[in-house]
Amino acid sequence: MARRTEEERLVDLEEKIRKMQMEKQRLANQVRQKERKERTRRLIQVGGLIEKYFEIKGEEETIKLIVSFKESVEKNKEKILSLDIDQARKILQVHIDK
Repeated sequence: MARRTEEERLVDLEEKIRKMQMEKQRLANQVRQKERKERTRRLIQVGGLIEKYFEIKGEEETIKLIVSFKESVEKNKEKILSLDIDQARKILQVHIDK
């Protein structure tokens, strides 16, 4: 069997590089698409929670609500986020049941 020339080997390597670059791009696109889907899901969930617990029915009401809570949340964010999720749900349920 005859050995391939350096030129032939170089062409083969360039083709492999091109295929690997295409595969890298395809995987990067999949990662970005997955991240977009996850973000969209989070946005829908957050919007649903706001509508459910605050009985908000539109963008204008949501904006007003967020503006009114912004300073308080920024001031107490660490404390709020340190709550155990079950504890937070219990507190939320108590306020809803009132």
